[in-house]
Amino acid sequence: MMKNLISRTVLAFAPALLIACGGGDAAPDAKLTEARTRIRAMEDSLFEHHAFDRRSAQAMVDVYKAYVAAYPQDSLAPEFLFRAAGTVKSMGDPEQSITIYDRIVQDYPSWKRLVDVLYMKALTLDDDLDRDGEAKVIYEQVINNFPGHPFARDSKAMIENLGLTDEELIAKFKAMNPDSSAAVQ
Repeated sequence: MMKNLISRTVLAFAPALLIACGGGDAAPDAKLTEARTRIRAMEDSLFEHHAFDRRSAQAMVDVYKAYVAAYPQDSLAPEFLFRAAGTVKSMGDPEQSITIYDRIVQDYPSWKRLVDVLYMKALTLDDDLDRDGEAKVIYEQVINNFPGHPFARDSKAMIENLGLTDEELIAKFKAMNPDSSAAVQ
C-alpha cells in the first residue's frame, strides 16, 4: 500500500517537472529552481525507503533526463546524468548506464567529476558486461589523464585483476597476506 502511494507520488512529479521545464510564465531562474526542488523531493521519496522500487527508479531516471533536455547548460546537468547512469545500473541495465556515461564524456568533457564517470564506466564494462578489453582501455585513460587521483591507483589494481575468477582473486589476496588465511578458515 505504502509502496504504491510512493510510486504514484513519484510518478506524479514527472509530468509536473516537464511542465515546469517548458513554456509558462515563470522566469527561467524560477523554473530552474522549481525543477531542482522537484528532483530533490523525488530523490528524497525514492531513497527514504529500504526496498528498491523499480518503477519509481525509472521515473527518477526519466526526470533526470527531462531536466538535462530542458537545461543542458546547467551546472547540475552532468550530475543528474551521472545519477541516472547509477540508477539504471542498479536496475540491471548496464548497457544503458554505459550509454549515459558516454553522453557525459561527450557533452561535458570538462566536468569536475569526469574521472568518476570514466572509472564507473570501466567498472561497469568489467564487472557487469565482462568486456575486459574495453574496461582496460578506460582504466588506462583514468591512469593517464588523472595520474594523481585515487582512481588512477585503483585502476592500476583493476587492470592487474582483469579476467581473474573470484577463486583466483581470493587465492591472490591470500598469497599477499598469508596471516589472513588462518583467520578465514
